[in-house]
Amino acid sequence: MRPGFFNHLLLISQFELKRAFATPRGLLSMLTFAVVWYFILLYPLRFTADLLVEEKGVIKGFSFFDFIGFHSLQNWTIPEFAVFWHFALILFPLLSIMLAADQTCSDRERGTLRFILLRTSRDCLFFGRFTGMMLIQTLLISAAAFGTLALVLYRDTALFSPALSNLSAVTVNLVLAILPFTAMMAVLSARVKSARQATTWAVLIWTFLAGIISILAYYLPAFSVLKYLVPGYQLSDLAQLSEWRTLQLAHIPLLQSLILLAFGRWIMARQPL
Repeated sequence: MRPGFFNHLLLISQFELKRAFATPRGLLSMLTFAVVWYFILLYPLRFTADLLVEEKGVIKGFSFFDFIGFHSLQNWTIPEFAVFWHFALILFPLLSIMLAADQTCSDRERGTLRFILLRTSRDCLFFGRFTGMMLIQTLLISAAAFGTLALVLYRDTALFSPALSNLSAVTVNLVLAILPFTAMMAVLSARVKSARQATTWAVLIWTFLAGIISILAYYLPAFSVLKYLVPGYQLSDLAQLSEWRTLQLAHIPLLQSLILLAFGRWIMARQPL
C-alpha cells in the first residue's frame, strides 16, 4: 500500500459522514430515522418491555412469550434491550441495504468517477466509501441503543450498570451483523449503474438465493454449507441468543464480509469508468 492510502481512506470516509449529517438530503434521512425510532421506543418496545417486567415472578410455569415463540426475550437482564435486539436485527440490515446502496454507482453514472480517481486510487475509494458507510451506521445504531438506555433509566436508574453492559453487547453485535450487508452493497454498487438497481439486486440475492440454497440443503444436506454465502442467514440464530453470548456467531459476518470485500475490490479494479 502507498503511504497516503490511509490518509485518502480517512478523507473519503469523512466526506461520507459530511454527506450524511451536513447536507439537506442527509439531514432529512437522519430526521426520518429519529422519528421512526422514537415511535418504536415509545410504543412497541416500551409496551413489550413493561409486559416482560410484569410477567417476571408473577406467572409460574407459563409464559406468554413462550407461547408466541419469543422465549429468548426472557434471557436478557434488561427487558428493553431484549426487545430492542429483536427489532434491530430486522430493521438495521434493511436500513443497511437502502443506506449503503449508493457507494460508487452514482459517480459512475454521472461520469464523476473518472475525475475522483485522478486524485485517489480505486482501492481508496472502494474501501473509503465502505468505511464511511459503516461509521454512519455505527452512529445510528449507537443513537438507537442510547435511546433504549434512556428508556431503561427512566424506569429504574439503579439498572445503569447492567444496562450499560447490554448496550455495549447489542451495539457491537449489530455492527458485526450489518458488516456483510454493507459489503454486499459495496460489491453491487461497484457493478451496477444506479442505487435502485443495487437495492433490487440485494433484495433478490437476500430472498431468492436464500430460498434456493434452503431447498438444495433440504434435499442434499451437503449443500447446507452454501448458507454461509447469504448475508444475515445467522440472524434467526442470533435472535435466540442474549447479551454477550451473541458473539458466538461473530465469525460468520466477519468471514462473509472479507469474502465480499475481496470480490468487490476485484470488480472495482476491472470495472470500466
